[in-house]
Amino acid sequence: MRKPIIMYFFLIALLLVGGSVFAVEATAVVSTAEERGHFFTFSEGAAASWMTRIIRQTDRSNFVFRDFLLGMYLRTELRNAKNFTPTARLAVYYPLSSTFNNFPQPPKNPLHIGVDLTAGLKLEFLDFPLLRLNGAPAFHMFYMTSDRWNYLNLGAAVLAELEVPLFERWTLLFNGTFSFDSGNLGGNRVMEPFDIVYQYQLDIGIRYSKRFINQTSLF
Repeated sequence: MRKPIIMYFFLIALLLVGGSVFAVEATAVVSTAEERGHFFTFSEGAAASWMTRIIRQTDRSNFVFRDFLLGMYLRTELRNAKNFTPTARLAVYYPLSSTFNNFPQPPKNPLHIGVDLTAGLKLEFLDFPLLRLNGAPAFHMFYMTSDRWNYLNLGAAVLAELEVPLFERWTLLFNGTFSFDSGNLGGNRVMEPFDIVYQYQLDIGIRYSKRFINQTSLF
């Protein structure tokens, strides 16, 4: 079982590295946007997610499904927009553990995948010399394969970001996301409708940019 998991993470790493290379090339292509003062920055790193799905019961304990997922993310932002920064994040996850009312649910097929997408408008709340705090409301979509059927969640999210400028062009990023979703899209509403679906996500990543320069840095 370990071998498919290792291969799975290897493929994810290749995907994100390839996306980073494409992102660098895409920055050079948007010359017209740069002439207007707009340009893209890109960041990537590790991501973890805790997802909870609840089916309410009247005469017994609620049915609670919990999943812990680990993966990697890639994010892009459009700089120099007025008042806010458009941002989009794509994460690819592998579900490491799943429980039903705290009882482990070993997968029959280990090759599962989770894909998470958020898109929103980032606002800068605090801007200190060596610390920046940002936040954003966002649209959220999550898709995950499973042994029985696939899950598709759609809803709203709130993002919080902490930036630590390490060098002139390198920035360390800590991101947190909370989303509240509808888990009854597609066949879910017929086969296993959920009353509550929410998700926590934590990221740690790095951003390198030749144009978005840190005015002050740790080193």
